[in-house]
Amino acid sequence: MPKQMREMLQNGYSHDEPDRMPSNITVKNLDIIMYGVAIIGHFVDLGLDINVAVRYFLAKKMMEFGWTLVFILLPAFVNTAVSVRMYSQDKQQDSVSNEFNKRRWLRIFILVLQMAPILRFTDALIYAIKSRQAERRRDHASQRAYYGLMLKEDSDAALLRIFECFLEAAPQQVLQTSLLFRAYDQFAIHQTLSICSSVVGMGWCLAAYQRAIRFAQPDKSNMTWPGTVLQTLWHFLVTLSRVLSISIIAYLHPYWAVLACAVHVLIMSTWLQLLDRSPFCSHNKLAELAFSLALGGVYLFTYILPIEGRTRYRYTVYYTICFIQNLTCSFIWYFYVSDEMRSSLYFYPVLVLSTVPYVIGLVFMVLYYSFFHPKVSKRVSDVEISFKVNEQTAEIR
Repeated sequence: MPKQMREMLQNGYSHDEPDRMPSNITVKNLDIIMYGVAIIGHFVDLGLDINVAVRYFLAKKMMEFGWTLVFILLPAFVNTAVSVRMYSQDKQQDSVSNEFNKRRWLRIFILVLQMAPILRFTDALIYAIKSRQAERRRDHASQRAYYGLMLKEDSDAALLRIFECFLEAAPQQVLQTSLLFRAYDQFAIHQTLSICSSVVGMGWCLAAYQRAIRFAQPDKSNMTWPGTVLQTLWHFLVTLSRVLSISIIAYLHPYWAVLACAVHVLIMSTWLQLLDRSPFCSHNKLAELAFSLALGGVYLFTYILPIEGRTRYRYTVYYTICFIQNLTCSFIWYFYVSDEMRSSLYFYPVLVLSTVPYVIGLVFMVLYYSFFHPKVSKRVSDVEISFKVNEQTAEIR
């Protein structure tokens, strides 16, 4: 996992070893397709969530409507704030992309609409196409320059993907799953569609995030596709188990679930502030606290390293705490669920899915670190990397 997601990717190295743009680069059809799917998928997932919210509103289910709306708007607000901070850093470093400058007011308008990921996906797609066109013209200088800009936009999108995944898709699954347990028959189809879109979106975000790490380090052979797949499965299964566990409590005791989640977020945010403080928003104490709170929300579902360091003890503490929480949720589900729910189709699948995927996910984590984790090697300095990127992009700025 990265040191600090955006800085790692933008600077071109993981916490294990550095990477630089290869001398022989090509934008593949899969790269174009993934950007297109990311843009379309974002709108589909958002549309299905809005559809559920509207259904609740028309049925005068204002509590359900309010929570669904919160889990739509809050992650969008966080992503917008993070994206604005990224643009501020780019401006300070005189590295705001030319695509942003060309349509500044349109992009500011889109940011106001809280669709920050679309900006990054779109810019990365534009640069990918331009790099490919330059390759066909045999203009290798422009090809490398646009490729470098594509990597920059893709690296910025990686952090936004994480927040989109764990502050929107995962909480939306918790909410709609807990409501589905309550047998809202008139909403079942819409809830199921929202849950499925969130599951797919969560899986896609994780896969795209791991791909972004690989994409920013294309000359590395040590981060293999099996390793990437194992990382994706590890986080997906752990998150799926966490979603079901939290959904159990949200169904049985919704107010206690909110309190428990709030306590968990506060503990994780305190941990971040005391031990793993990220430099991303260090310019402002309030912004730093807000970023830690947002990352603490991510830690409801999985653990992403915010800084460089050894992972063994962090993972041991975090995953032990979460496993105890999952077991507690399963215990409460088994002994305190109603007789009606106990005789339903949900009872045993939920009991199994709240713990078994978590254990399997940890097995994948152990396999990854045992056989596929990159070894530490010499690091390329940030100054050298920055010089190379500026040199490559200067011609088209």
